[in-house]
Amino acid sequence: MRTILIIDDDQMILMILKQTLTKAGYRILTAISGEEGINQLANSQTDLVLTDYLMPGMTGIEVLSVIKQNYPAMPVIMLTAHGDIALTIKAIQLGAEDFIEKPIHSRELVEVIKRTLEISEQNKSVAQPFSRDNRKAIEENSLIGKVSAMREIFKNIGRISLNRINVLLSGETGTGKELIAKLIHHSGVTRDFPFVAINCSSLNDETLQHELFGYEKGAFPGANENKRGKFETAGEGTIFLDEISNLSDNIQVKLFRVLQDMEFEKPGLAEPMPLKARVIASSNKNLEQMIHQGRFREELYYRLKVFTIDLPSLRKRKDDINELTYFFIQKYNRKLKKNVIQVGDGVFEKLKNYDWPGNIRELENTILQAMIISRGNVLEKDSLAVSKTDSTLDLLSLTTLTTIDEVEKVYIRQALNQLKWNKVEVSRVLGISRPTLNAKIEKYEIKPN
Repeated sequence: MRTILIIDDDQMILMILKQTLTKAGYRILTAISGEEGINQLANSQTDLVLTDYLMPGMTGIEVLSVIKQNYPAMPVIMLTAHGDIALTIKAIQLGAEDFIEKPIHSRELVEVIKRTLEISEQNKSVAQPFSRDNRKAIEENSLIGKVSAMREIFKNIGRISLNRINVLLSGETGTGKELIAKLIHHSGVTRDFPFVAINCSSLNDETLQHELFGYEKGAFPGANENKRGKFETAGEGTIFLDEISNLSDNIQVKLFRVLQDMEFEKPGLAEPMPLKARVIASSNKNLEQMIHQGRFREELYYRLKVFTIDLPSLRKRKDDINELTYFFIQKYNRKLKKNVIQVGDGVFEKLKNYDWPGNIRELENTILQAMIISRGNVLEKDSLAVSKTDSTLDLLSLTTLTTIDEVEKVYIRQALNQLKWNKVEVSRVLGISRPTLNAKIEKYEIKPN
């Protein structure tokens, strides 16, 4: 019979877990503090430890750390009532086999324990604690999520962030691929080095090559100064290639050679430069289908997808909408100096009855727009433009049919004015790059009021 040690300061939780796991066929030991649990572990034959995170005295993370130092092969599962993404990642990095949020479902717990004991995989090495800046970066780039698919993604981030393997992110537009890329970067071995992103769909071939590889002064006519490319700038950090499916065949060939040889050629230099960065690529298209169509190189695909993370659409994770809404309200209360502290009747029902073709980005923009027009401290149902007949264009007061250019012009002007011409924030909200925003401002001759 396998023995499980449960550490939790809540006597009721201990009793319930003991009954559940005894019924499942396990021998149970209990401890009401981290210190007591460590003592029991030293004096008993234990096969697995369940430990709460938030306890007086030693926290669950401290318990986990001590266990891994003294019993590196001991499987540990963390229990918590606090849905903290950074904590999930940290627990996995420290060697926890799994991470379960309260309230705990008996069937899920038994299945996780059974799987953990069967796998008995080797624990990963311990990473250094997160600095204040790293933790802030993780919080700013987190995706709220309690549905099972998101919880598994956070656990996987904890595992892959301890090395520099290439990662391929797939998912519809607006699902948060760049946020996940930043979360991977800031959570592990790359966190003290640069995160460099480039949108592969926004540049022509020549410009993209210059951006990726850089060049030395005099390398070709017009090269009047040295330029550091993204691969060089990233150093030992991360280079994020957004929308990789838009690369031309020529650039795909060059990128494959870089990933195969782990070095790149900078025009004007006699010797190639080593590639030290992790490459994270993203795509909102089916790359395997593009391979069959002859539009994407198979050899590059397999170099990029050493590890794959598929991000679910928002319509498949509607149980996260409440938390996402509160997250965005808090975010824009700070940025817009608002004081929205309450969600009105019918708001969540309306949000969950919408299919969100633009995913999380669309939800964020919808909450932002609703907060901009709100006058009190309540986010009202009527301020949300999300029904089948509503759209964000209702806010533009366009009363007659017009051209797409005119709609875009009005929308960009409104966003600029509402965000006080903060181009960085406007670019992020609209989902376009700064150069693209500047080009549209010039095209439509938009000027500050």
